[in-house]
Amino acid sequence: MRGIAAAFAVIGALSALPLGPEPAFSAERDEALARAVLADAVEKFIRPGYRQLQERSGALNDAVGALCDVPSDDALGSARQAFGETVAAWSRLESIRFGPILRQNAAERLYFFPDRRGIGLRQVQGVLATKDETAADAQSLAGKSVALQGLGTLEYLLFGTGARDLAAEGAGGFRCDFAEAVTERIEATATLIADEWAAPDGIAKRFTGPDPTYADFQTVDDSLRALLGAFTNGFELIADTRIAPFFGTGAAAARPKAAAWWRSGLTDRALAQNLDGLRVLFDAAGMARLLPAEDSNLASETRFEFASAQRALSGIDEPLPELVQTEEKRQPVTYLLIVTQSLRDLFAERFANAIGLVAGFSSLDGD
Repeated sequence: MRGIAAAFAVIGALSALPLGPEPAFSAERDEALARAVLADAVEKFIRPGYRQLQERSGALNDAVGALCDVPSDDALGSARQAFGETVAAWSRLESIRFGPILRQNAAERLYFFPDRRGIGLRQVQGVLATKDETAADAQSLAGKSVALQGLGTLEYLLFGTGARDLAAEGAGGFRCDFAEAVTERIEATATLIADEWAAPDGIAKRFTGPDPTYADFQTVDDSLRALLGAFTNGFELIADTRIAPFFGTGAAAARPKAAAWWRSGLTDRALAQNLDGLRVLFDAAGMARLLPAEDSNLASETRFEFASAQRALSGIDEPLPELVQTEEKRQPVTYLLIVTQSLRDLFAERFANAIGLVAGFSSLDGD
């Protein structure tokens, strides 16, 4: 198989397999067990994950501030390293698309991607060209386009054209002021989300203890459907917006600069964290407990598919956006696409059916 068409031909064949009977919705669901799964998802993954993102973004803010105070190659290197740690923390959580991450465009404020029309890039370049002082102040930046406020903008400032000026005394003044404002906004957004998940009477209470009086989570099934959506939408995000755009229909059609994080060289690391975050969430929440005895084999199948994805990535020894430009090297990425879609179908169809749910709509399609 030499291209994405071949990959999706295989995916189509997988999707055509019988899916078994329609879900049997039952009042007999073990609600205590379901609530335990939801509580573990929050306490063992979601809350600590968002708190880690807050901590990493705070360290990033400190590193960028130090760079602007005393520019040097070492300071720029430290800021870039802190950026990579923040990207990793965000990528691990990126598939969580319920709760405060959906309010006030928080996800887009943290990372505006995909930027299909280059809107964000043009806005960043425009700010740099005009030295718009309102973008170099965190308070006024908060009222501007979400595309200017997050990790995508900071990636360009730290790694894009002209970034080396940040290491030279007096050369990167405005650019550094802009970067400081952006990092303040990133930390502020991450802190808001972490605090909302930590609040005793907030989203965590509603998610783990649904009630008919709540506007968002009225039943246990509402909460389980949101949790299941982290997997179905997460794998869709990985396949459709992280791999497919740069993979192309063949080596000649590959578009390496369409990859997330290509400027910083973090494409592979972020993708690995996307996948590993979902693997850890599956185990941390103890989702296998939801499966009836006759479908318990799905847990081992799921772990096998996760391990397959991990092996595919670990066997690649050069950046993915570069690798796909050579026809004979594309096979591992083709396989990764197949495994990712297989995982998506497993959760959306077989797992959902086994626990008596229908997976919700995609958070990526604008519905």
